[in-house]
Amino acid sequence: MNPVLQKDILGLLRLKRVAAIQICFVAVLALVVLGTWPQGGVIAGTVQIAGGSESGAVADSLMMSLVLGQLVLLVLLVPGIAAVAITSEREAGTLEMLYASRLSALQIVTGKIGLAIAYPLLLLISGLPFVALLAWRGELSAGQLGLSYAVLTVAAFYMTIVSLGISAMCRQGSTALVIAYLTILITCGGVLVPAAIMLEGATGETAAILHYIRGLSPVAAALSVLKPRLNEFGGIDRGMAPLWSVFIPLAIAISIGSLALIAIKLRKAPSTMEGYGAPKSGTATKRSIGRRLMFLIDPSAQRKPLGRGNPVIGKERRSSNLRSGSWMIRIFYVSLFLSLALAVMALYGGTEHADLLHYVVQVLIALQVALVTLVVPSLATGAISSEIENGTFELLRLTPLSANKIFWGKLIPAFVPAILPMIALMPAYGALAFIDPKYVPYLLQIAPVVLLAVLAMCILGLTASAWAANSARATVSAYLIASIIVIGPMLVWWAGEAQLVSMASARWVAMISPMVMSMNLLPDSSMEIATLRSHHLILTGCLCVLMLIVAKVRLVSLLRHG
Repeated sequence: MNPVLQKDILGLLRLKRVAAIQICFVAVLALVVLGTWPQGGVIAGTVQIAGGSESGAVADSLMMSLVLGQLVLLVLLVPGIAAVAITSEREAGTLEMLYASRLSALQIVTGKIGLAIAYPLLLLISGLPFVALLAWRGELSAGQLGLSYAVLTVAAFYMTIVSLGISAMCRQGSTALVIAYLTILITCGGVLVPAAIMLEGATGETAAILHYIRGLSPVAAALSVLKPRLNEFGGIDRGMAPLWSVFIPLAIAISIGSLALIAIKLRKAPSTMEGYGAPKSGTATKRSIGRRLMFLIDPSAQRKPLGRGNPVIGKERRSSNLRSGSWMIRIFYVSLFLSLALAVMALYGGTEHADLLHYVVQVLIALQVALVTLVVPSLATGAISSEIENGTFELLRLTPLSANKIFWGKLIPAFVPAILPMIALMPAYGALAFIDPKYVPYLLQIAPVVLLAVLAMCILGLTASAWAANSARATVSAYLIASIIVIGPMLVWWAGEAQLVSMASARWVAMISPMVMSMNLLPDSSMEIATLRSHHLILTGCLCVLMLIVAKVRLVSLLRHG
């Protein structure tokens, strides 16, 4: 057996959190099965509809819940393991030791890839007993089940290899985790948003582009097998290819490209300082004109004194990699570019094309909440845990600063850069208000929802940082909880609209998500959820206060007892 693979698998399986993840994976699937189990006895697992355009197998609620439940859990759990497989070696200073051993570069690369693939396979095998329940229930379409698990297996390989490639390119685990989760969440969920908003009224090439761009998402591929007529995932009515036939070859191609990138990156031993996470030696310090225009902030420039304010705020602004000037400027530019593109679309459509304008508003709101969910939690996840990880927390305890000053000095530097993506989207909001002023009252109603979401995500990152032993765990925990808050209720909302669950119950769960609430505050949206806006604001405010108390109590305890 490959010694690197053996070492990493044994080390992984000995971790308590990995055992907890496996238990939670099985427990969630068990709850899903119990929640969708028929009360009237054993029925068929699938229903075969014969004749005409209705031919094909349509999965029932248990089949769909089981497959989608495993897929969502893979999205939430796999990047947290694969994205630190190589960066953890760099941070621990053991990457050079691997190359100094008698192992070849091929053994090291294949060992790391084997670890990344073995973990999701272990999770998928854990879910096989629930597949047996499908067969026990009655008739089961072997073709549909095989295709569903082919999508799951390819998706697991795709997510792990992409996350491992990101780990090979990054020097720090926290940075790799953020980029991996951003990439996986955008490809799995973000690409579904344009089609969900605009596909219904689109025709021709526009409809084809909206349809096939969803082929990047394993969620869309699974739904094209289980519910082909839901939001036209199967492409039956428009004469397009089902999305599973797009996703599988595309995911395999991306995985092969990531494997090639990993092999190129790891084929040679790193330099001494690079093995410990430092940049390569000989890097030019002189910045080109392009970099001066695009990044504005020179990281090598001499810093000014901290001044008379809270010194923790100045220290956090300068030392954090994720909320440093270069990172936030990049995010700001990307957000500004998207904002200008949406503003141009709004100006092009005008009031004469009301449907296009409405689509632009929906995309803008979805983009706003998505940026908050994907960017903001990572800004505070290293605030406290990185101090403990680097051994500087004891120095912080020795300072005469009060716990209150330290606490706010950790939180405020995360909240300020979190507002930058919102500012970057102002051109699009301004264009909408100029073209059709009737949207202004709706946008003003949405503004408190988004601002509270920003605050909640900042506090969530700080709370996770206060309780985690290192930044990697804090980042994973923060993204898991953020996904539960934003994505979980959204799935319940979609299930209610598809009449899979009661809409009366679904709206109370869906109103928790800032994404669902913001989308339903727009004109011509569901008033059942819009009427719960005050409940959403109160619930989010209470959640912020609760997390503030928990984080403050934990920080005080750490400062007193270490």
